[in-house]
Amino acid sequence: MEISRSLISRSLVVVALGTIVLSCIGVAQAQNAGGPGNPLPCGAAPREASFPGTKGLFVVDGGPSYDDWTVYDSNLGVCWLADGNLAGDSTVVAMMRPFMTPVNGDGSAPIINPDGTMSYETALNWVAALNLYNSGNGWLNHYNWQLPATPQTDPTCKSFNVVNFGVLCTESALGSLYNVGLAQTFPSSVAPFFPTLVFPFFQLEPGLYWTSDTNSGGQVTFSFNNLQSGANTTNYNFYHVLPMTKVLLGPIPPGTGVLPYKGGSGEGKAVYDTDTGLSWTFNANLPAENKFGVTGKVTITSMVDKSTLTVPLINGDGAVHFSAIDPTAPTGWIVSMNKSKYAGTDTWTLPANADLLQLAEDMGLTAGDKRLEWPFFAGPFLFFQPGFYWSCARDPQTSLNAPCDPSIILPTSSGPNAQPMEFSFNFDDGFEGTDENSKLFYVTAYYPAP
Repeated sequence: MEISRSLISRSLVVVALGTIVLSCIGVAQAQNAGGPGNPLPCGAAPREASFPGTKGLFVVDGGPSYDDWTVYDSNLGVCWLADGNLAGDSTVVAMMRPFMTPVNGDGSAPIINPDGTMSYETALNWVAALNLYNSGNGWLNHYNWQLPATPQTDPTCKSFNVVNFGVLCTESALGSLYNVGLAQTFPSSVAPFFPTLVFPFFQLEPGLYWTSDTNSGGQVTFSFNNLQSGANTTNYNFYHVLPMTKVLLGPIPPGTGVLPYKGGSGEGKAVYDTDTGLSWTFNANLPAENKFGVTGKVTITSMVDKSTLTVPLINGDGAVHFSAIDPTAPTGWIVSMNKSKYAGTDTWTLPANADLLQLAEDMGLTAGDKRLEWPFFAGPFLFFQPGFYWSCARDPQTSLNAPCDPSIILPTSSGPNAQPMEFSFNFDDGFEGTDENSKLFYVTAYYPAP
């Protein structure tokens, strides 16, 4: 589902909880509101109120399209793009292309997927184009856009490896936006309900899915969003789960590909892959609908200060802590699912990474499929995605809105195919970490407020 950004009203925002009428004025008028030589941050006018349900985030109307709007973040002193996934707008991408270098700094080609995801090096290229646009005056007449920055040392984070990472981080720009500005609480998602219909599944998530595989980096995860795999710690992360079974749950649906059951115990509850013979739950985020009686909690102890966090094993948006689905554990969500004989079988299992990759291929998914793009609001941001965003390293001795420091080189990933890594942030659960630069993530940007 793709929504035209041009259809978004300048003064009326319809969200799930009702209608909010934002009192907004144009940027030109607002920038004069502070008097000569005293422009207000991001053009914010004194009469504009903080966006409901957030802390210190002010919507600033800049024109007829939400692409023209900004969000003043008084916590960080920066002006964010109000379109949380500007690179997902094909019109804007076409406008930026002439200002992007044909080769990234690492020698790769600058590829931007239809849903706006891109590699880290392409993200640097994209932000540079925002600043070169409009004869060097920059996007929205600002030429100091930058990637959100993250310090290597952040005592507010609850884990430590080579750099600080984990949850509750507030010294990074994205960590502050999640924990303070958007007022989210780990492991909440900025999109608690994701009603996607990617045939034949309901609620196929853009966030990561757990697999049964492991490697030296941790538990392997898979993304239907970019068709990439990686390893993640099981300590803090909350990801989604899509169980499978080799048992036939009804008459084989006529046709080819991945199809819903039309009869038998699987009808309305499962789908069948005619290529592999595997069956999958129709709801690709089933824990959000049915917890099968699992109501326990997990206590996580910080590696930094030994403080503890006690959170539900299953988050409200359906993402689960790995301990809730650990195949080696005698209890858990899949165990309870099998005890209930969901869709008529007790043989549901956690899939391997290869199973999910094959499923995506049989569905015809490609990296950056726009059907997995969140098209609504997250706080004051339109199109802000419940997934991973790129960040960059900054000198920890500088202010929160300081620019990236290209001299800071983060450690490479481990293994025979080790790659450079950079900071990232997952808005599906509030986890800050590092990822290989080749991963395909979302991008947003800000400029320091005057």
